[in-house]
Amino acid sequence: MHRKIFTILFAFSAAAAFAAPAHCGWERLRSSDAPLAVVYASTGAYEVAYTVGENCASPYELTQAGNRVWSGYLSMVPSSLVNQGFYGFDSTAGVTMDGALWGAPPGLAELKLLFSTDISTSLSSPGISVTQVLTSTGAEVNANWPVSMTYSGQRLVIVPGASWPKGSVFSVYYSSSIVDINGLPVSGATTVYFSVVMDHQAENTAAALTDRRVRVLIPANAYDEDFFLTLSTDAGRQEIVAANTKLAALPGSPEFLNLVNVRPYDASGNPAQPNSACVVTLPYPDATGDGIVDDTTGRLKASNLAVWLLDEERQLWVKQTGAALDASARSVSLPVSHFSSYGLLALPDTDVDSSYAFPVPFRPNAGNPARYGTWAGGITFTSLPAYGRVRIYSISGALVRDFGIAAPTLKWDLKNADGQLVASGVYLWEITAGKNRKTGKLVVIK
Repeated sequence: MHRKIFTILFAFSAAAAFAAPAHCGWERLRSSDAPLAVVYASTGAYEVAYTVGENCASPYELTQAGNRVWSGYLSMVPSSLVNQGFYGFDSTAGVTMDGALWGAPPGLAELKLLFSTDISTSLSSPGISVTQVLTSTGAEVNANWPVSMTYSGQRLVIVPGASWPKGSVFSVYYSSSIVDINGLPVSGATTVYFSVVMDHQAENTAAALTDRRVRVLIPANAYDEDFFLTLSTDAGRQEIVAANTKLAALPGSPEFLNLVNVRPYDASGNPAQPNSACVVTLPYPDATGDGIVDDTTGRLKASNLAVWLLDEERQLWVKQTGAALDASARSVSLPVSHFSSYGLLALPDTDVDSSYAFPVPFRPNAGNPARYGTWAGGITFTSLPAYGRVRIYSISGALVRDFGIAAPTLKWDLKNADGQLVASGVYLWEITAGKNRKTGKLVVIK
């Protein structure tokens, strides 16, 4: 017997039973896993009768009317449909994820949008526009697509006036002019997306909806039949969080930037890996084009970026070889023969070749601060790596000062570890980062 979870809600008014409708609060009487044939239910304190299929109080009122609704309704609301608005795509083809349908049939196949309440055919106006967002090559077009629409219960049926081209991505925008059987808006203005299966005989480029710079290139004949991919950049998945947590919390650990999870399917929705290499491309932020990745905790060079594969069983990132940096496009690409989760991570910069100290000599009382420095300015170490240490020694090898590197520049105030000004003389400095090391000489003349 067909069964669904129902939440029974009853609204009543202090006004007379047959007075004009008034707003009142919902009272939950019972949640019931009951067969549809039940004609009454009792909590002991209440006994209420109901029939399936009568007009129910609108989910719009449940979420938008401040917990107050029109009196006089006794409603059975399936627990999975309590929230008003778009519920998903009603399709036997493709895969639905994150409010999008991936792998819709090509040609003149109709598309069905499922809402959480019955749509009024007499009160609703279309309020629908369908736009081709991307072509099969990943090119942005943003062109309107001709469609016709009908309503059927909780479904909005969209029929294309021209065939859905393979490999394209479309957006469907619907406005609040779509109303339910009570004349109330089904939802606010919303945009949802769907993609069409890809032609296996042509080269295709798939782009993530959340960041269209995240792309996957699939060469022609990488599949023996038509196929489609789902792309997600969600870093909140449990296995991603676990892998990022396991990144050693020590200097020198790679820093996670972004990712793409690629899931491949044949046209029927069955998992299907390619039979030849494809290319995954992940972008990185560098607004100034200086080769330094923006908005990171460490000083990360774009040249230190790499694509890493997620070992889902052990929940660890594994560095991959063969990635190519495109500094002009601010992206890194990697040929892959198996679709999975790929992350863009960067190792902190350990290059010490360009590091140096100034002024040398340090003569704050010489009357030429631009050349010899000042007591307030001290001695500056610059072009430092992302992490490591700066150590200063006396000419005899005694450690005078030891600094941890936290920024590209560091200033020494000419004091030793005890806070006392050092004497005039020659001092040696050492910069270390990972396996790299550089040394130099300082002269202090007070």
